Amino acid sequence: MDGVSVRAEGGRGRVRKRGLPLGLVILRYFAYVLAAALALALGTYVAFGVLVGTGAVYPANHGDTALAETSARLAELGSDDVGAIDAAVPSSFRWAVFSADGAYVAGDAPERARETLREAAFDGLAVEYGALSSTRYDPVELADGSVCVLTYEYMPQFTSKGLRDALPNPQNLLLGAFAVLAVLVLAGIAARAARVLLRKMTPLADAARRIEEHDLDFEVGTSGVREIDDMLGAMDEMRASLKRSLEAQWRGEQAQRDQIAALAHDLKTPLTVVRGNVDLLVEGELPDEARACAADAAEGARRLDAYLAALIDVATGDAAAFAPADRPLGPALAHLRAQTEALASCAGVQVAWSEGSGLPETLRMDEALVERAVMNVAANAVEHAPVGSTVEVRVRAEAAPADGAGERAGEGGGMLAVSVADAGPGFSPEALRRGCERFYQGDPARAAHGHRGLGLHVAAEAAERHGGSTELANREKADGGGACVTLRFPLSSPHGAG
Repeated sequence: MDGVSVRAEGGRGRVRKRGLPLGLVILRYFAYVLAAALALALGTYVAFGVLVGTGAVYPANHGDTALAETSARLAELGSDDVGAIDAAVPSSFRWAVFSADGAYVAGDAPERARETLREAAFDGLAVEYGALSSTRYDPVELADGSVCVLTYEYMPQFTSKGLRDALPNPQNLLLGAFAVLAVLVLAGIAARAARVLLRKMTPLADAARRIEEHDLDFEVGTSGVREIDDMLGAMDEMRASLKRSLEAQWRGEQAQRDQIAALAHDLKTPLTVVRGNVDLLVEGELPDEARACAADAAEGARRLDAYLAALIDVATGDAAAFAPADRPLGPALAHLRAQTEALASCAGVQVAWSEGSGLPETLRMDEALVERAVMNVAANAVEHAPVGSTVEVRVRAEAAPADGAGERAGEGGGMLAVSVADAGPGFSPEALRRGCERFYQGDPARAAHGHRGLGLHVAAEAAERHGGSTELANREKADGGGACVTLRFPLSSPHGAG
């Protein structure tokens, strides 16, 4: 079977074990996230405890516990001993010294906070509340009457004043580290979950790909996830059903091809008898008119024999490939003219055959295919032409189109155009658009003659395989009306044709 792997085994999907629910698989990764968050929180708490335990960081309440001792040390110093003041104040405090008249003397508090510190020194400000923390101010009178204001927040702080001034406070550092690690852990868990889910989905993607490639002889895998396995089971049933359907279709098509081949082969026997008798008539003594009729019958029998051979080849899968070659154009046109005139005489129709100037001596073509195309168009025209009318056949060389299409179609850029026009009812508007479609029979004016919608399709396909085109048109009423079909073939071989 074309494109489908077939195996003798049955087509039913196998019974599958129930895997884990998809919700449980996803819940597992939520549990990973929760566990990671708890572990990071615990790690942050332990890290803070280690920092406090080793003396690298003061706890948040260190300002309260050290305030009395620090105040007592400062009370013994004067404002001129800035180094001693700075040494006496732990890093959990910021300080500023003001003279008795309110002038700023020294300190390590930010300049933007000096006015607030001066207010705390002389106006009684003790506590300032913020959005997330509160700041306390405690003035201490120095030995020379000046005032040193201590300020601190309820936050942990580095014991080193250098680290305190260079880095954010330890609480913010630990929270920042917690946030960064949380994002990294979350990204890692998400990547892990994506890889696992992708691996679980791999059997589904593989099954879809192989079915798309028409490879139905495989076993659909499992994922271990209940919902995905349900989809895989349904896909396995679809694969099996499609396989059975295609096998049945292939068997039906094979039987049909065998029957066509057998019927075509059976037709060769009576056709051989007809050809033999017609050949005897041609070789015998007959009047000229009878001899011409016998010759036409012999030619028709020859064509029938060739078509039957082609039909047998198509039915058995041995159809010949498209094989263009350089052929003399003159003899081919003479042969087509003789066949067209013989066909027309049987229908009581005249043929007006004309050949333009500038025709090449040879044309690269598949002669049998071109003959079939032209004769199909001619047969349609003769069939629809009124008795006693004339079918006009014009053969001419056309220059390359202005858009350069001819240069793409053939090296020389020119086209050989064969136009066949009849005086019949012409094409309907729909037929002008769709007349070359396979099995199109929608034209009421022409369907009454028992058409199967193949003649123009075969002709158009032959022209296209040569790199040419087909044009359908209606003649002007001034020219007698009717239909006109033009087949165009490149005067040079199209690159890559066939």
